[in-house]
Amino acid sequence: MASQISTQPASDKVGMGRMLAFIAPCVPFAALGLPLVATLPEYYGTQLQLGAMVGAIFFIVRCFDILIDPVLGHWMDRTRTKLGRFKLWMLICLPILFVSTGFIFMAQKGVGPIYLGLWLFVLYVGFSIAALSQASWGTVLSTDYNERSRIFAWWQVGNIIGILAAALIPVIIQSLGYSYNLGVQIMGAFIMLSLPISIAIALWVVPEKVSNTSTHDLKLSHYFDMWKRKNVRCILWADLFMGLAPGVMAALFFYFFEETKGLTRMECNIAMLLYFVAGIVGAPIWTIASKRMSKHKVLILSSLIFAALYAAMYFAPKGNFIVCAAMTFANGIPYAASLLLTRALMADIGDEVMLETGHDHKGTLMAILSATTKVGYAISALTITILGLLHFNVKAPAQSPADALVWVEILFIGLPVIFLILGALAMKAYDLTPERHEQIMAQLKAKDIV
Repeated sequence: MASQISTQPASDKVGMGRMLAFIAPCVPFAALGLPLVATLPEYYGTQLQLGAMVGAIFFIVRCFDILIDPVLGHWMDRTRTKLGRFKLWMLICLPILFVSTGFIFMAQKGVGPIYLGLWLFVLYVGFSIAALSQASWGTVLSTDYNERSRIFAWWQVGNIIGILAAALIPVIIQSLGYSYNLGVQIMGAFIMLSLPISIAIALWVVPEKVSNTSTHDLKLSHYFDMWKRKNVRCILWADLFMGLAPGVMAALFFYFFEETKGLTRMECNIAMLLYFVAGIVGAPIWTIASKRMSKHKVLILSSLIFAALYAAMYFAPKGNFIVCAAMTFANGIPYAASLLLTRALMADIGDEVMLETGHDHKGTLMAILSATTKVGYAISALTITILGLLHFNVKAPAQSPADALVWVEILFIGLPVIFLILGALAMKAYDLTPERHEQIMAQLKAKDIV
């Protein structure tokens, strides 16, 4: 199989056929990523009756998972095979994700915390390999400053399609008269079916530009060296804060809209769908904007817009699904910006690092970025445990006292707004401009380094 898979270098302009093949695995990856943040904590806590401890389990497993990223990034940077550097790791993730998805999504009431913790850890390992290998693969599809925005905009669209599929399945299942729990199980079956198909398509169609830099003196300690770079720190802080905001939103979404705004579970699912549909609308907007302004300035602007729109949700009238859904849709437009722009910017930094060190550290840089994203979502999941400590009844939310519902509003609205503002401030010192990147690429080509 390896000898038949395309390994020829890609041009700086990625054709639409290859682009669609590249983003195909985003569908099952994102369909898995959404439940890990928004569906599964509430599902295990309330539907499978594990209670508030679920937040702590997700947090602990996430913390262990974060420790894996430096090792993965290091070994990806050292990998050189006929199949490719990152494509090999994409293949490795397949059996891990397939098996663990089955155990997590097909669980029945009565499973305990050890079951959840064990299979959640295995699932996160596979998910880490998948997300890191694909994002790193995206950084080498093109060296052009604006084309990278386009690549990661399409990458974001692929992710949102996967998220929509994950969010839509329970809605369809419930509309047919079946239970929400069955909807979650069918969501898992969809992920298991689409994983091998989409990964096979990507491996077969999309080439990978393999670096000709040396690997023999790459060290794991280089992971921490990257943290010393100012522009890396800017992106990491921004990614952390901008990831915390939607992470808190996802973890508390059902609790906020059901218990404080009076929406039904079906209405909440529809509102969540609209949020991610808006992300598809937003992706090309931020890509076009990044061609007229530098990417880091667009990232700042989008974060501030997100904060303003998010704060307005506090004033959504109770029981008014139309207004709640419209406001949720509006928030989805700036949501699309941070993931695609931080990854496109980190790819640019990878070129700067390669010029200065002679080594290709793109896997390591994406591992660092992955770690901050995970920290954000780990902390976000912990908000469920915090609500439990504040007397919110996670097992039976409708029985929660009125003062606990006030804390739902404070955490759901207040925290993300603060985080988004901090994320915008973190990017103020970033200074790798389009003009500077053009100079870097000219110097790399002159030295015949790719």
